[in-house]
Amino acid sequence: MATYPDSESQSFDLSDDTSDDGMYLSSSHHKPAAPSYKLSRFTGPLIDYVRNEWQTNAKYAHLPSTGDRRRSESPRWIQMIMSIVTAPRFRRYVLVYMSLFLAAVLGWTFLLSPQLQEHASLLRALDPQVKQEVGGWFGTNALPSFDDIVQLRTLDPALLPSHAVDQTGEAIPRRLIVIGDVHGCKVELEKLLEEVTFNHDHDHLIFTGDMINKGPDSLGVVDIAQQYGASCVRGNHEDRVLLLRHDMMATNVTRADTGDEHFLEQDTRERQLAKDLNDDQAKWLDTCPVILDVGQIKNMGQVVVAHAGLVPGVELEKQDPYSVMNMHTIDLDTHVPSSSRKGTKWTKLFNKHQSLVYSTVKSGPEGITALQTVIYGHDAKSSLTLKPYTKGLDSGCVKGGKLTAMVIEADGEQKIVQVKCNDYSGK
Repeated sequence: MATYPDSESQSFDLSDDTSDDGMYLSSSHHKPAAPSYKLSRFTGPLIDYVRNEWQTNAKYAHLPSTGDRRRSESPRWIQMIMSIVTAPRFRRYVLVYMSLFLAAVLGWTFLLSPQLQEHASLLRALDPQVKQEVGGWFGTNALPSFDDIVQLRTLDPALLPSHAVDQTGEAIPRRLIVIGDVHGCKVELEKLLEEVTFNHDHDHLIFTGDMINKGPDSLGVVDIAQQYGASCVRGNHEDRVLLLRHDMMATNVTRADTGDEHFLEQDTRERQLAKDLNDDQAKWLDTCPVILDVGQIKNMGQVVVAHAGLVPGVELEKQDPYSVMNMHTIDLDTHVPSSSRKGTKWTKLFNKHQSLVYSTVKSGPEGITALQTVIYGHDAKSSLTLKPYTKGLDSGCVKGGKLTAMVIEADGEQKIVQVKCNDYSGK
């Protein structure tokens, strides 16, 4: 018999028959006596009866004692909520869900909502009822005539991309190569022509305007364009230099005149360029139309080249020349274009207009031929910008950017080729 007293005077009867080596003996006629003990009733968890630092150390402060819980008069449901809130896993979930909620709010406020509002504004701008409300859109009135510029020219269909046949009967692909704003960068233009493997016998060049001014060799660029029989459109820089030249000739200003000290540096440079152009070069530049109607090209519809842009829904012959050479944005109510950058880009309205046109004709006999694709330059700030129905090729060559060419293959496939340019902006 062994007895183990405790503080509550409990007794445990552990008597049993054992062998000499301490092993219990058992037989069919002998069973060990059941232990008898006396266990007091504890009124709380055993942890409350442990006497060590857990009740006084600060690191255990988040574990309230049972006595504190008993003294608390808060309802049980509040205690349950507080125990959930203070749980580490709950705090992690709250942080994750709050982050997702904040991301959703920011995405709606700064991304999705503005796009939806812009989409609604573009649809409203193309609603015929709005045209009546604002008293008519741009282009509904007769266009004033200009005697000194060519408004519109159509490209010879023989120059369109196709599979030409040479004298031996072999099919040779004919390509169109449309080049963005060169701005007098002759060296870069020559590199680009090498990069696209330009073949004068089978390829045709088209310049999107601003071939001259700012760069080091404007006259050399014009010579290359003339040499290869290139097509072109009139850019705002050609327009300004040619108008200066006509004015200088009308007032008998010759090449030897040096009375330009009172002009700004830009005006002085442009006046010098106007003087340096020979008659043949100036005449060729004067033949560049404001708008070039290239014609129908597979997968592109009617392709049009303009220096800055076009107003959607307005006939080519009714487009305002100044706007075509200078526009950046467009008023959604009146469709009046502007050279300011504050407003809606004309390309957004134009692409929306063309997508609506396509949705009405895609199942009809006209198909994609009813669509227009505009290839333009002028917008170096946006650089290369390729949208479904607008292709911007000005990539800031003269300021150290790139000179860009769009190569349109015989099957209508479009490929972009670029070369790096030197920075001539500080020269």
